[in-house]
Amino acid sequence: MQQLQLPPVAEGQIYLHGRINKHGDVEHTVLIAVNDKRLPRDLQRDWAKSVGGVLYNRIDALVIYNEHRDLVKPEAYWTDDDVDWDPAYAWYQNCYYGGQYGNHESAELRGVAVSRFTI
Repeated sequence: MQQLQLPPVAEGQIYLHGRINKHGDVEHTVLIAVNDKRLPRDLQRDWAKSVGGVLYNRIDALVIYNEHRDLVKPEAYWTDDDVDWDPAYAWYQNCYYGGQYGNHESAELRGVAVSRFTI
């Protein structure tokens, strides 16, 4: 069986996972930083951008919860995913119980910045 080569990551960053995207390329995701300051979602997005990334998505959130729980506190963290039923709401990951829920974007939650790339 062929083994996937993990790309190098910068010091302080953590390789989370690779997945095959719709074009058949391996898309790698690396954790850049965790922001334990509670902010509304738009400000967490700004923070993620300021450190060179984006907020993690629901898949990344599950990987962190299941495989890297020591990297986050048992708190709620915004994802970059919108809910379908209301444009003022977005998904967040509860890192205490493990569930994902929708909340109003004005709620102040923590953030996780990731970088995605293909090689």
